[in-house]
Amino acid sequence: MIGGAAGVFLRPDEIDVPLDFQSLSAIGATFGSGAIMVFDDTANVRGALIRLARFFRDESCGKCFPCQLGTQRQYEILRNPSGFENPKGLRSELGATMRDASLCGLGQTASSAILSAFDKRLI
Repeated sequence: MIGGAAGVFLRPDEIDVPLDFQSLSAIGATFGSGAIMVFDDTANVRGALIRLARFFRDESCGKCFPCQLGTQRQYEILRNPSGFENPKGLRSELGATMRDASLCGLGQTASSAILSAFDKRLI
């Protein structure tokens, strides 16, 4: 995972990318906070996603509803045992609404890592 909590997951075939803005941008990634987290095949990715969702829920200032309600709903979906089987549309619509309508960067990127994990079929 590159870019910290608001970053994205990379598949094993993507980790040899040069760490420069152009190369990362070409694969849909960013430096974000500069953090790089490495997960091996024994990592509990579901647990990590739930912790990320809880972090964003707790850090939302609540000023705008897309972030306040979106981060709460994202956490609720992932906490539910069936949340990982929910239709992709629900997760994508929620993430898109948060990205497009939140007032600050927290809400705009709160679903990035979670959506990337689903998109790249890491769970």
